[in-house]
Order: sequence, then C-alpha cells, then structure tokens
Amino acid sequence: MEINSLSFSIDQLNRLFPCFILLDTSMNIIQISEVLKNICGDCIGENFFDHFEHLDQKNNLDPQTLGISTDIRLKVVDGTVIGKWEEIGFQKSFLFAGEKVLLNHTQSQTQELINTKIDTEKTPDIKELFLVNMSHEIRTPMNAIISMTNQLSRTTLTDEQDYFTQTIQTASKNLLLIIDDILDLSRIDAGKLDLEYIGFNLKMILSEVMQQMMHKAEKKGLEIDYILRDDIDISPVLMGDPHRINQVIFNLLSNAIKFTDKGSVWLTAVVLQDDEDSQEIEILVRDTGIGMDPEFVNRLFDNFSQEHEAVSRQYGGIGLGMSISQKLIAQMNGHFNVESEKGVGSAISFVIKLKKGSNTDLPKAIKTIYNEELFVGRKILIVDDNETNRLVASTILLGYGAQVLNAEDGDVALHMVKEDAYDIILMDIQMPILDGYETTRILRQNEYSGTIIALTASVVQGERERCIAAGMDDYLTKPIIEEVLIDVIDSWIKKKPLDIPEPEFTQPLYSLEGLRIISKGREDFVTKMIELFCGQVPDALTNLNACFQENDLPQVSKLAHKLKSTIDHLEIKSIQRTIRDIEAVSEEGSRAELIPMIDEVNRVLNQVMEELQLEIEKRNQ
Repeated sequence: MEINSLSFSIDQLNRLFPCFILLDTSMNIIQISEVLKNICGDCIGENFFDHFEHLDQKNNLDPQTLGISTDIRLKVVDGTVIGKWEEIGFQKSFLFAGEKVLLNHTQSQTQELINTKIDTEKTPDIKELFLVNMSHEIRTPMNAIISMTNQLSRTTLTDEQDYFTQTIQTASKNLLLIIDDILDLSRIDAGKLDLEYIGFNLKMILSEVMQQMMHKAEKKGLEIDYILRDDIDISPVLMGDPHRINQVIFNLLSNAIKFTDKGSVWLTAVVLQDDEDSQEIEILVRDTGIGMDPEFVNRLFDNFSQEHEAVSRQYGGIGLGMSISQKLIAQMNGHFNVESEKGVGSAISFVIKLKKGSNTDLPKAIKTIYNEELFVGRKILIVDDNETNRLVASTILLGYGAQVLNAEDGDVALHMVKEDAYDIILMDIQMPILDGYETTRILRQNEYSGTIIALTASVVQGERERCIAAGMDDYLTKPIIEEVLIDVIDSWIKKKPLDIPEPEFTQPLYSLEGLRIISKGREDFVTKMIELFCGQVPDALTNLNACFQENDLPQVSKLAHKLKSTIDHLEIKSIQRTIRDIEAVSEEGSRAELIPMIDEVNRVLNQVMEELQLEIEKRNQ
C-alpha cells in the first residue's frame, strides 16, 4: 500500500499520535512513528507478530476483527514495556495509536516509554559494573582459600584432614563455576563473548571430559561409557573453541550424572556429514535418569530454569548451565536436540559444523619446568593492597627459589623500583592511593623496561586489553593457578634473560676456589683444569653455534647441558642461569628466544677464556 494513498500524511500522523504503527492487511509494518522507531528500532518491513512479542490474544489484532482496544507488550531495544493501542482504519490499512480523546494521557505513556528505553540502555552498563565488583570481591578471598588449601594439601595430613582439605577444594571450585556461569551469561547477552578459533583434537576433549566425570559417576554407582564406533572418522584437527565445546560437553555429562540415581550415562559422537573441508558432528549424552516433563523441555534453555522446587532442593544448581550451553552452541551456528521421558531418562545432543584443520593449527603445548630452584637468583616484586593475596603469591614463588618483595600500593612500588631492579613485577589493578593502571603508566613514562604482569580478580571482557594498553606485558586472573603463574613468569624470564645494559664486571668473571676445594689445594690440578677449559670451550662454542644455525635444537640442548657443569665448576655466575635457560628452551623448540641467550654465553665465555689465558701465562712463568 502506498503511504500517499492514506487520508492523513505521515507528518500529520506523527503530530496527531506520538505512538503509531501502520500495518497492511497481512499485518506487515509499513510505517512507524519516530518515537517508536527510537524505542523499538527500525522494524519497517517486518511482520507485526514477529516483532511485537508476548501477545496474549493475537486474534484481537486480526485484520478481520479490528476495532477492539488491546493491551500488548512490545519489544524495545534492550527491554520490554507495555503500551495501550486502538485501531483506526484508513482505506485498506489499519493504524494503531493512542486514544484521541485521551491524547494527553497517551503522551504521558509515550514519555514513560522513552524513559523506560533510557533506563534499559543503562542497564547493561550497570550490570557489567556490578559483575566487575562482585567478581573482584568474591575472587579475592577465593584466591586465598584455594591457593592456601593447595599448599596445605602438600603437607603431611591425616586421612581426616586430607578429606577436609579435599572438601574445601571441591566446594571452592564449585563456587567459582557458579561465578563464571553468571559472568558468561552476562557476556553472551551483551554480545561480548568472543569465541576462539584454533585447532584442537575433539577425540581428546571427549576423553578428557570422560576422565573428569568418571569418579562422579562411580561415586553414585552408575555405569558411564564413551561410545565411538570404529567407522566414525572424526578429523584429528578441527577448528573452533575447544574450551567452550569442552564446557558444553562437561555440562551435559554433569547434568546426566546429577539427575541419574541408578543405571547408566553414555557419551557418543557421530559424524553426520563429512565434506572436504569441514565436518558436521553430533555429540550426544544419554542417561537413564529422572527425565523431564514436556512442559519443562520447552523451557529447558531459559535462564535460571528449574523443573520445580522439589527437584531444585534435591539436586541443587541454579539453572544456568543449559541456557549458557544453548547460547554458546547457537553462537557456533549449531543447535540442540532434546528427547526426554519422565521416569525413563533423557537424550540431549548438540550439532555443530566445524572446519577441518592441520597439525600446524594446534596450539603449542606449554612445558613448565617444575624445579625448586627454577627462580633462584630472580627477584620478583608483588604489588597488592591485600595482605592475603601477597601471602599467597609469595608462598608459591618462594617454593621455586625466588627472592620475593612486597609493596602494598602503587606509590610504594614506585619508590622500590627506583631503589632496586626486579625480574618481574606482579601488579594488582584495584588499589588505593595509586592503582595498577596508573602505577604502570608512570613506570613506563619513566622508561622502566622490566616485565609487568597484571594479577587481578577482574575477569570482565576487555580487562586484558586495558592492562596491555596501560603498559603491562601480560595478564593473570585470581584465584591464582600455581602452574599457570609459574609458566607465565618462567616464559617472560626466558624472553628477557638479561634485559639490562651490558654489565661492567666489577666482580671477577669466574672463581678458581671451587677447583681448589676439589683438588684440596693442589695448584697443578687447578692449572690443568684451566688448560682443559681453554682447550675445550672454543670447540664447544663452535658446535653450539653450528647446531643453532642448522636449527638442531635437541643437540643445542645437549651441548648446553655439557657446558653447564664447566660453567658451574669455574663459578661463572653471570651465565649460570642463562645456560640452563638455553637447555630448557631448546627442548621446547623455541628458536627465537635462544638468540640473545646464546649471544650472551658466547660473549662471556670468550672474555673468560681471555682472562684464563693470562692466568696460564702467569702460572707458567
């Protein structure tokens, strides 16, 4: 229908009725007032019933029965509000607007709609701020509980104490899962949850989840099976977000075990379609549990959905797992299938299509060297206003031989950095006087080039980017996971093994005291060892450099291991750590990190040989 064929122009309608929608006889929207456009978005061309949700009586708006005043709920940007409408016919179109006899009242309703839209636009920001604060306030004490319980579990405990410790660990992890679920839901609803796109092995994920869940099933006396037919050829490398896929499978299995008191739980994977560059895969979890009523199946994926209060009391949970899982799979362009019968069991599956990848798409595994002397000779500054957080991080790092110093706020940290050098600074974000962002900015403005790692309880989207933008090198979240903390610190120490100006050797490059002790004071033995050093080290360096140029990193690691004992015997302290770093990094195959280390070893050993040649000449006079 052409707008111009109407008895009133659109401008007149806007003046007469602050809120109106113009529909054709098929209930498609052909015009909408400016006020409603601002509230609802531009929905011209859409069907009225698709855009305006929750209509209790759609028949009241049928073109054949128009003339009845109707209350409806209309969908607005980020919210819903209630408005009152009445039809007025214009030729073969129909117009819904406020009652003309109550125009002032309608204008009041219009202002209420506008105010509601403003409020709903503010809601996501308020929610995010609340979640930031909630996450920080809960994660800070949880950091202490989890980390110190882990430390306690390493001590000698009685069976009863060990049971208590495990109970604390399990309860703490469950609480964190709830917090993470709420944060995930908020991010998804706000469109701020980004999925990874990396290579992964789906069979490995399925096996790992099964291993995690086996003990839970066995404790309930359930059989749990992973069924994968021999003829099912899942690609060894698929592209996607392995963490989120793992999360969904874990949730399905966890629910199946939770709601099954006897019988079995099965996990199955099937390739539905195998194309040249992709696979469509269905992952199914089936159980012999309590099952669901058809009515509950329809709202299974709603937020905070529980079948009824009795089930909630008996089995626990907050009703977010399936909602989050459905939204994650939808974000991957997949879908869920649900079959369930009350008292018989359930079969819930999801279908996703994933691109095939290659081995080069697989992320490189991080290899951590767990050694009590890993950080010997390294100085680490912890900047955190919370004494418990400082204690937790210090306890972990001291266990690896680090020298640990603490600052309770950014201002204290600035003074400490002026007085001393640190290999790593662990920087909290929320602190009084001077927060982590500002402290880091000041350090960088003062040309501080050391490594600064954010250590924060905030896990809100964009926090990592804000930390990096402020000048930090990396980002870790609390509660502290010991392995992750050590891996990250170790990787940065290896990247910058000697990130300082070339030293002026105010102390001797080497010492012969160790050789004198071994030989019980026999100087002829010491002389012979010096001659052996000067005779063998040039060849060792030549071989080391050649293997490095040929990219034979396993051989580089072996040669570094041989040089290590020589360097230790002569107490060449400036490269004792460096030669160990070369040995370790070569095993991991990280060539780029080796360049400054090998250069440093060459420089120092050549200088030592020059001085030892002079020592030999003196001894032979």
